[in-house]
Amino acid sequence: MKKYDRYSNQLCIISSAGTKTNSFILSAVMTILMVVSGPNSGNAETITLHSCLIEAMDNNPLLKEGDLGIMAGDEEISSARGKNLPKISLDSNYTERQEPYPFIPAKSNTIPPHFSDDFASWQAVMTVPIYQGGQIKNGVKLAEIRQSVRTDTLSLTRNEIIANTVNTYNKFLQLQKLKEASKASVGALEEQRKNVSLLYNLGRVAKVDLLKIEVQLANETQRLATINEGISASRETLAFLMGRSVGAIDSELDPAGNLSVSYLLTNFEQGLIEAHEHRPEYRIAVQGINEADVNARNSAGKLLPSVSALGGYLNQYGFEPKYNESTWYIGINISVPIFDRSAHSDVSRDRILKKKAETRLTSVENQVRLDIRNSITSLTEGRNRIESSRAAVLQAEESYRIENEKYSTGAGAMVDLLLAEAANFTAAANYSQALFDYNAALVSYRRATGSLEDYLK
Repeated sequence: MKKYDRYSNQLCIISSAGTKTNSFILSAVMTILMVVSGPNSGNAETITLHSCLIEAMDNNPLLKEGDLGIMAGDEEISSARGKNLPKISLDSNYTERQEPYPFIPAKSNTIPPHFSDDFASWQAVMTVPIYQGGQIKNGVKLAEIRQSVRTDTLSLTRNEIIANTVNTYNKFLQLQKLKEASKASVGALEEQRKNVSLLYNLGRVAKVDLLKIEVQLANETQRLATINEGISASRETLAFLMGRSVGAIDSELDPAGNLSVSYLLTNFEQGLIEAHEHRPEYRIAVQGINEADVNARNSAGKLLPSVSALGGYLNQYGFEPKYNESTWYIGINISVPIFDRSAHSDVSRDRILKKKAETRLTSVENQVRLDIRNSITSLTEGRNRIESSRAAVLQAEESYRIENEKYSTGAGAMVDLLLAEAANFTAAANYSQALFDYNAALVSYRRATGSLEDYLK
């Protein structure tokens, strides 16, 4: 696309000092608008899209939060696996009573109990789980599945940040291009206003021509101020996504390069395969079925017997009179649930939740297909818009050139020149919008297929 230097070919009309004051005021207003529209980008840091993405991946607080969740999930898995190991505890007790108490009961008719009103004991106990109805094994699987879901959720957050960063960066580039065109248009209109004002003072043009230019100049000035506000918002949004402080000095960023397009060959079936493998939402839905299945087996395990072994060492002390005795013991515990209505309800609930998870997967599958199809359609439409808008830019530039020459020779009308100038800017804006829309559609396609990580390469 041509640079917007076409406005440098201004009307060659004699000048006069009659409008110097008005021109000075208009220039001052433009300066104030550009200052208040956003931070001064003269000292702004120039940064590439890849650098923005790398910094966002390193510093965005949402990703740091997700990493901490992954670390907590690792500990959850360790906790679930630890339930397979023996448990050792140390217990102690001290009691003082008003009357002597048989703290050691009688062992037989010939071995009497031992009394004391002041006694204590301590014991070390080890419990070894032998069989818990599969609950321990299922607990480990459940922790691993939930960790996988956390990982996929973090990937989903990464994808959102990548998509928002790319779109914001591209919007920044688009607004910068529009700003160049708008500034050139304002400059041309100011020059035209000065020249037509001179002609009006000489009686060679009607006042309506001057008013038309002033109206269009006011509109273009307002548009430039709006573009500056958009640039300021894009700059702060980009800083936020990169994990920088919004409004601080390090948020003054300028993107490098120009908004361009790189056509991508797409295929629905291949995109669907990639989505099944890489898209976080689909993987989360699949893990939802696995989690529901493990939960159902875990609930069924509560209806099965549980077996554990235990052993310990016990030492007891009496102080009035003094006596101590130690002993060891081993044993086995067996618990058989006879009736547990709550456990049966849990089994029924988990079976229903599994069917719900399967329905959820079907919904996600349909959404993935729809997203891929819509993004391919948007890419095709965007490609066509780029070609048509590029041709419109060439036609608008030529029309403006012709009308400019006609008016400078006195053969054209001011309204035709202004219309050609407005059409020229509109064509340039439509072309930059088409470039942005295609790149946004490309982001949508990569989001739909789970390939947004390609932007980091």
